[in-house]
Amino acid sequence: MPPDRGRASQACTACRKQKTRCYETTVGRPCLRCERLGQECSHSFQSLSGQNEGRETLMNNIGSDSNRSADERFEFLEGRCNNLESIIKSLACRLDDIQRKLPSQSTNPIGDSHGQIVEPTQPELRAKNADQPPPPLFVLRDATTQSGIRPTEGTATNTQSRGLSDDIIIKGLVNEQNALNLLALFQEHYGRWVSFSTLMPTPRLLDDVRRSPLLLSACCLIAVRHSTQELAIQLAPRLFREVKTLLSTAMLAVPQPIEFFQASLVLSMWSTTIGQVPLSIDSWLLSGFALQHSIASGIFSIVGEGLTLSKRELDRLCIWNHLCLVHLHYCVGTRRKAVLDRKDVDRCRLVVGSDYATNFELRMVSEVYLYWIIYESFNTTVDLPRTQAALHAWKDEWSFLLEQPRSQFVQMGFYFAKLLVYDQSLKARSAAVRESLLSEMIRLSTGIMNLAMDTTDERTRHLTDHIYHMISFAAVTLCRLLHNYEAQLSSSHDLHGLDSLILSLVSWLHAIGLPSHVAHTMGDVVAAFHKRLRPEIHPSPSSSYADVDPAIQDDFAQLFPELFGPVSFDAVDNSMLPEFQPVL
Repeated sequence: MPPDRGRASQACTACRKQKTRCYETTVGRPCLRCERLGQECSHSFQSLSGQNEGRETLMNNIGSDSNRSADERFEFLEGRCNNLESIIKSLACRLDDIQRKLPSQSTNPIGDSHGQIVEPTQPELRAKNADQPPPPLFVLRDATTQSGIRPTEGTATNTQSRGLSDDIIIKGLVNEQNALNLLALFQEHYGRWVSFSTLMPTPRLLDDVRRSPLLLSACCLIAVRHSTQELAIQLAPRLFREVKTLLSTAMLAVPQPIEFFQASLVLSMWSTTIGQVPLSIDSWLLSGFALQHSIASGIFSIVGEGLTLSKRELDRLCIWNHLCLVHLHYCVGTRRKAVLDRKDVDRCRLVVGSDYATNFELRMVSEVYLYWIIYESFNTTVDLPRTQAALHAWKDEWSFLLEQPRSQFVQMGFYFAKLLVYDQSLKARSAAVRESLLSEMIRLSTGIMNLAMDTTDERTRHLTDHIYHMISFAAVTLCRLLHNYEAQLSSSHDLHGLDSLILSLVSWLHAIGLPSHVAHTMGDVVAAFHKRLRPEIHPSPSSSYADVDPAIQDDFAQLFPELFGPVSFDAVDNSMLPEFQPVL
């Protein structure tokens, strides 16, 4: 388990009210929970008197220092004033940017005081959708909270902004050889997402990428989890701090070059866990910012869109498509509004007719349309027949992809879409229909899990985080169904076999990559959730399962904010369970 942060000698008012543990940061600053939630903390007022005394002492020293001339004292104070004015101006610009770029019906996400993109609180979102089952990533969030996964120690975010001309090599975070090795890993396994040429020698690619310190930092941050555990432990936190600093600065500049959009895509796609640090980056917000920035930059505008695309134009459109895809992933996963409309989605289809389009790009376009169907179905009262018809029309249109390589992800996405729709409509159905839906939901959940395990290959560890979200959500959903409907399902299903499948998936997830990989985290979530809801099931001896302690109670609100949300839930109220009605 990650090292525990030191608890405050006395909990702040907010933490006492929520009955959660209070972790201090620095004397005079808010506690960890209040700081990340952006709320007032009683700890931040305890050292005001000391701060005032310190400021008074500083001014006395400045005024009484006989060695300072009047000009030196004036320059010193003028420098401090200029620095404060610069900070205030930056904050004002940032707030103006947020208000201008975000839709009015959004959940009002903001950046924290250090420019870090954080997750908005969700009570109003949950209240608005109280009659609906929780969205899939919130289900995983609640499962993690209930299961006892401890939060890791947060990283400092108050790094002073530096010039963008200095990259991680110049700053000494990594040497040039390590940067070459990490970029080579990224180029091989992730380069196609950001249109890196597979034929370009890595030293030349490094020269190109170094023009954007943010892109270089993001690529190395993703690649480090495929190096060694020692390097990941040492390097990931430092790279993450650097990424947050560069990203907060880049948000204020318009227009942005293509490297900004590449970096935003990388950080959004693999934001769950990188290295040893659970990231506090909200993929929905970051991808939304990037899509809004694209309007100002015009970098994805194509002249004569009906004409044949050049290779350069195709590469640009592919990056646009991938930004749209990851944004829709998190719109569906957290049930928040998209900054896209139907015209933007249809624009993704432009790559289909290109001579340069690959199977990979066609699959991405098909996913964009699939998640747009799910997104639209959740914005209105659920209409099961209509949504089913739309999903089957989608499958008919893209069925040719099922005969091509990597078709398991097309099938997995289709199963996931249907599972979400059935989960959405389960409560409103008659008893007979609900029983039928339960059987279909079990079939879809097991189908996703089996597809994942049966198609394991050398690329599995390099999949996007969203694939692991789908697989884990299927397992958590199956756990809930077995827990709620054991008596009804026992006559028609092999419950022992279903429990065994969940445990096999846990072992499979724990066998992927380094312990810092997202699969390990998702494996812990599924194992602890199953152990909590199905305590009578005794698996065969497995250290990966036995080490998970579902009785751990702690403040888990800060773990994976972009995936599980910042709001903590009482561990005894079964809030992670949907409001399923029993089958009559």
